Amino acid sequence: MKRNCMVVGIACAGLVVGQVQASGFRLPEVSTAGLGMSNAVVANALELGALPYNPAAMSFHEGTHVMGGLLFVDHSLQATPTGGAGSVEGDNGSVAIIPNFFVTGQIIPQWSWGLNINAPFGLSTDWPANTFPTLSAPATRPAHPAQSKIEMININPNVSYKFNVNTSAAFGVDYYYVKKVKLDTQAVTISGDGDEFGWNAAMLHVNGQWSFGASYRSAVNVPIDGLFNTMGATTELGLPWMLQIGARYQATDKLGIEFDVERTGWKKFNQIIVKSAANGATLVTSTNAWDNANAFRLGASYDLTAQTQLRAGYARDLTGQGDEHFTVRVPDADRHLFSVGLRHALPGDWQVEAAYMYAMVDDRDYATTRPFGTYGSDPNGTAAYNGKYESSAHLLGVGVSKKF
Repeated sequence: MKRNCMVVGIACAGLVVGQVQASGFRLPEVSTAGLGMSNAVVANALELGALPYNPAAMSFHEGTHVMGGLLFVDHSLQATPTGGAGSVEGDNGSVAIIPNFFVTGQIIPQWSWGLNINAPFGLSTDWPANTFPTLSAPATRPAHPAQSKIEMININPNVSYKFNVNTSAAFGVDYYYVKKVKLDTQAVTISGDGDEFGWNAAMLHVNGQWSFGASYRSAVNVPIDGLFNTMGATTELGLPWMLQIGARYQATDKLGIEFDVERTGWKKFNQIIVKSAANGATLVTSTNAWDNANAFRLGASYDLTAQTQLRAGYARDLTGQGDEHFTVRVPDADRHLFSVGLRHALPGDWQVEAAYMYAMVDDRDYATTRPFGTYGSDPNGTAAYNGKYESSAHLLGVGVSKKF
């Protein structure tokens, strides 16, 4: 695919692509049902909204199904830099609207197909000028972060095979298209795009009241071609691998409970090296040095009536970002997620859904004695970012599905 002008790196500020309500810059809420149960649905063979998390569940849904939804994210980020004038808002104040879509159908009784379209990474931070005193002088302004933003889409076709009435497996291809990347400083504007392929595999087993699921998505290096100032440049954006394992118990005819563990391979997001497109010379080296991180998710559904289902969930997401190379482009921290949801069946095999989640992020007090300049022109992990960081998010999802 031909790529538009893009950058790559931001001299002196590190390549990070935004602050979202989940671990790192990932957005795991890819269906309304998932949002309502805090994403604890990887072992769920009953709900259509589990299919984006575990495509092997397609084998347990007869006929053709179409499902779509919108996720509204209102994120708040505030920093109180050491030595600064007070608290500063680090978001643009707008509500992000993120669509999701899934269609699935049977080829023959044992084989099913599906197409999943969503946005699993993204959102942004936007720091006003002079937020960080150390980087506000004319000589250091090129290192002062401004807007960091990523807009991307994942197009994910899958096939699933049902070995018997209880067990299925799925395989698919992930096409990541990074539509827009902005990595601005107070002195430089940088933007562009890129794309790459990955893969995913999943399984689901139902045994009476119990069901067990697992889903894996590969890590991907998205090549980025574009501009560093006016110079052609190249780099890679590393997206992590993701592993989800879950167990669900149908406690009664009405009540189902699921517990999932997720592991995200954030070590993939280690170092960004920006090179000249003309001669391959290194222009910028920025280190993030994240660690792999875990999330623990608990979700439940209760059939209030034959038409109406209530949902709820809780998750604890742990950050992969340590202190050694902390960056304000993603001032990440551990968080608690609380969610509720509702599904209602309508005549004609229609269903409507709604869900709400509150992300309560732990405050992060960052303090180091490493002066700016320790890592060259990269302020990550230095005293330039000393301060207190507070954030939270409200998420609202709505969706509709139809069986044909």
